[in-house]
Amino acid sequence: MQQEENWKTISYLVCRIDQNVVWAESLFVKPSARRKGIGSALYSQAERLVKNPDEETVYNWIHPNNTVIIHFLKKRGYNVLNLVEIRKPRSEEGNLSEIQVGDHWFKY
Repeated sequence: MQQEENWKTISYLVCRIDQNVVWAESLFVKPSARRKGIGSALYSQAERLVKNPDEETVYNWIHPNNTVIIHFLKKRGYNVLNLVEIRKPRSEEGNLSEIQVGDHWFKY
């Protein structure tokens, strides 16, 4: 059991390649290991996967409330491309806040 304790995961980055486009699916760095360059090192490896000259970046699906990854990607030079997912709320859902997309405000 003691030996298993030494092999706990402190970080990972899951990538998917779909038609020559590299998607970063999930990045995790254990809170106690953050701000030490681990996430940046993982992301640099993902960026090295991009081999198609027409696609020179890694794409990401990011939840708008995930301010940690948004700040991380912004520091790496990433910008919002064009994706906004919009749907009517289900009857059991409540709207806790609002979010602005361009000039438009939506319940969120």
